[in-house]
Amino acid sequence: MKKIILEERKIIETIDKLPESSFTILDFMGTIKELFPEKWDKLIERFGLFGEKKRYTVATYLSNRLYIYSHKYQSHLKPFQKYRKGGKGDYRRATSEERKFFGSPWIAIYRKIKRGDVT
Repeated sequence: MKKIILEERKIIETIDKLPESSFTILDFMGTIKELFPEKWDKLIERFGLFGEKKRYTVATYLSNRLYIYSHKYQSHLKPFQKYRKGGKGDYRRATSEERKFFGSPWIAIYRKIKRGDVT
């Protein structure tokens, strides 16, 4: 069994530290790097960054973790929707600056649940 590099409690702590009610994976990555530099180093060592010729990068790993976490009972995030009828789900076009660090023309937007909201 593989050891989880970033525990769920650290994901929650990171989400709570993000100042905006919605955020991208790049916002999340920046906050992880700031809050948990030793974990960040392990993530980079294991997965690497976009542009390092790796298919599964730290952004992919963290995006997957956020997606799974968003669908858990009592998550701090609204459940992420990959697709919606007539739309692109919880995605928006990435800026040219974001594409330098992420690569995709689309970037996921995660939304926090306000205290007292019920999903």
